[in-house]
Amino acid sequence: MDIVAIGGGSVSLGETAEIDRVLIGLAGKERPRVLFVPTASGDDPDYVRDFSRAYEGLGCEVDSLCLYSGDDPQKILAADAIYVGGGNTKRMIATWKELGVDRLLRDHLNQGKPAGGLSAGSICWFRVGNSDWPIHEGVEGVNTARLDALGFVDLVLCPHTKNEEFRLSEFREMMKGELGAGIGLDDGCAIWVKDDTYRILASLPGSVAHHIEWIDGDLHERVLEPHEDFRPLTEVMGVR
Repeated sequence: MDIVAIGGGSVSLGETAEIDRVLIGLAGKERPRVLFVPTASGDDPDYVRDFSRAYEGLGCEVDSLCLYSGDDPQKILAADAIYVGGGNTKRMIATWKELGVDRLLRDHLNQGKPAGGLSAGSICWFRVGNSDWPIHEGVEGVNTARLDALGFVDLVLCPHTKNEEFRLSEFREMMKGELGAGIGLDDGCAIWVKDDTYRILASLPGSVAHHIEWIDGDLHERVLEPHEDFRPLTEVMGVR
């Protein structure tokens, strides 16, 4: 299983290009077929266009899975790599479960094909996420909330821990009620989960991951710098 979860950044401006090349390379093909899944943005056509241009520029053949326009989820089966875009994670996961997309994504990963994404597209693969779905749904006075995700990786994940000033503090607070540890990702930072190991990647200077865990009422927090080696995932899963 290869999942490359990116904390944030502009794909169209090349802010994540170094990480994008890692995901593309995992497909193992000269011109891989990348399927963009823009469910969280409501299949925003501008987002689809910008992503397609960016990834075509990186040497990919790009298709999109626009579920709200009636695209067949079986498109997933033909993809060499999957990339999930940002937006409303809560609506996205509900739509996926209704249409069986979650099962198809699991099958894709079980076949040894890579997947990843940014923001909502990073949260979705994990057990629980810190999501800004309340902002997307107009909940007054609430920025982020806990959200059960697909559970393919048994960790809690939070994106945008540097660029959204409220995010890291709200993630710390949310983690008080969670067993084990959580990983926060700055924009331009990613966690690459490869089976039972992980690496931290960065495409922007100074971008890091944050390991957060509450033990016996005390906050334990440390920075995870980008590194070249794969390390056991159990090292960041925390106390259960």
